[in-house]
Amino acid sequence: SESHAHLLPDQTTTMGLMRALADNPVILSLATWAWDSDPSPLVTPTTCLDALPFLTTPCFTRLIAKGIGIGIILASCINKAPVIRNILKSKSVAGLSVAASYGEVIMYSNAAFYNILRGNPFTAYGETFSVLLQTMIVLTLVWSYDPKIGRTNVALALVAYATYLFVVFQVLTPNTQYMLMVYNPIVLFSTRGAQIRENFINKQTGAQSIATTSMNLTGSLVRILTTIKEVGWDFHILRSYGTSVFFNSILCAQIFIYKANTASFLKSLNQKKKE
Repeated sequence: SESHAHLLPDQTTTMGLMRALADNPVILSLATWAWDSDPSPLVTPTTCLDALPFLTTPCFTRLIAKGIGIGIILASCINKAPVIRNILKSKSVAGLSVAASYGEVIMYSNAAFYNILRGNPFTAYGETFSVLLQTMIVLTLVWSYDPKIGRTNVALALVAYATYLFVVFQVLTPNTQYMLMVYNPIVLFSTRGAQIRENFINKQTGAQSIATTSMNLTGSLVRILTTIKEVGWDFHILRSYGTSVFFNSILCAQIFIYKANTASFLKSLNQKKKE
């Protein structure tokens, strides 16, 4: 055509290839997944496909954010593995706060369910489901290895969680869903605070893992950036991640500070079990 008469043959071929890709149903589906829900009006599947093969900065950064989100979700699949391994190896939950375990279940549930109810992209919060499941496994081990926790306590906890699920999905309205994230910093303060206090009193960190705590810290830091890019400036989510960064930083520091004490405690615990 006259409008493309000035283009070189290679350029014409490239444009034709890009149009063919843009019309492909699979490519369109991938583009919709990558760019459809971006909060910026500069990023849409159409504008980003039209920019191929050289994506605009907003389209490219959104794609990077998606990739990082997938990486965080995959890494989260082994988040609690070191803690679970430590418990099974020592057959003890010494150093773990029961209150912190309960609080983490509620905290990760709040984050996961809030994002679902708000319709946010799964890559912006998917790790909360993985970590929630692993936290429930840790809590089950706490129930098994802590002699102070009886069947009544377990039954009450299960009833309380079932009630919580009913409230989240049957009682909360779009105008009150934000309350899930409003309470998360409070839960973080009580749970992480309880763990920090227990570490300070015991001067050791027991079954806690530097790998898990470091992953939590790094994940929260990165999630602040990906949330801004994928969801926008959602104050409730960003405040929750910011609070998590603060407390996980303290927990990381405690694991290093009490490293020698923890090693001595675990060695002594293993020797007692052998006796």
